Amino acid sequence: MAPVAVAGPAYRHPRLRALGSGAARRLVGAVLTGALVAGLLVGPVLCWSSSAQAIARSDVVDVVPRVLREDVAAALPVRVVDVPAVQGGVAAVAAAATASVGAVVLDPQGRSLLETSDADRPVSSASLVKLLVVQQLLARAGPAGWDAATARRLERAITVSDDGAMNVLWTTYDGPALVRAAVAQFGLTATAPPAEAGQWGQATTSASDVARFLSALAATPGATDAATLLTWMRQAAPTGADGFDQTFGLLSGAGGAGVAAKQGWMCCVDGRRQLHSAGVLDDGRVVVVLAEASAARPWDVVGDVVDRATTVLVEGTR
Repeated sequence: MAPVAVAGPAYRHPRLRALGSGAARRLVGAVLTGALVAGLLVGPVLCWSSSAQAIARSDVVDVVPRVLREDVAAALPVRVVDVPAVQGGVAAVAAAATASVGAVVLDPQGRSLLETSDADRPVSSASLVKLLVVQQLLARAGPAGWDAATARRLERAITVSDDGAMNVLWTTYDGPALVRAAVAQFGLTATAPPAEAGQWGQATTSASDVARFLSALAATPGATDAATLLTWMRQAAPTGADGFDQTFGLLSGAGGAGVAAKQGWMCCVDGRRQLHSAGVLDDGRVVVVLAEASAARPWDVVGDVVDRATTVLVEGTR
């Protein structure tokens, strides 16, 4: 089995303890400050259970059009964003820590405000794949909804990123099939099930795909699956089920009050560490930050990258 490991209870976010590398933090801070001064703010064999076999495939809707809600968006002005400055700020933060950051910001109408050069690059999804699995199962629930135990697992997979709950959902309801259904429904291009079926954290996705998915949810707040999923995302707990500190990225304070966010973390497949933060701000903007670095980089350094990049993106697209 691939050596998938997530951070345990020992990790605390940089905001709760001193960084392991003061020099790295000072370097990242200096580079970011320069970018801001320059004008940034201006502008494991799986099987089907009998209940899983009963899921209705007819519930999957048509692919979301590539241009989201343009009939509505065309009547509204686009925010003025200094795209080169914001992109440069994110790139400087990432480069200072030798990390890569795929990022996308969409406006409330689903129009792109900016994306980084790595926005379409496939990376391991870590726990962000839970969004797809939970959304698909919520959309396929019968009139009476899911049984209490399943409903609780769905909620915990989002609010505390419970891996145990996700393991049961993945094996019981054919996780790979659910991911493929989400790909078809939302028109995702870099998202796919993992090569090793049981290793759901190694499903691939991109910042662009996650942003597209979240924007589609935000566009249909009346749908039960979207409303429930976004509510659970707004109820994300400060600490994950495995003890990992979830207050990074959009949940560090950068996302503001009312943010609906999902966090993801994973180490150390192929010697890489992933730390992701994605969500919908209270004003309707969608912000996605997918960070990846060498496993030699500790969590606090990568967490600082995600925090700073998220701040650049949120402030630079107001």
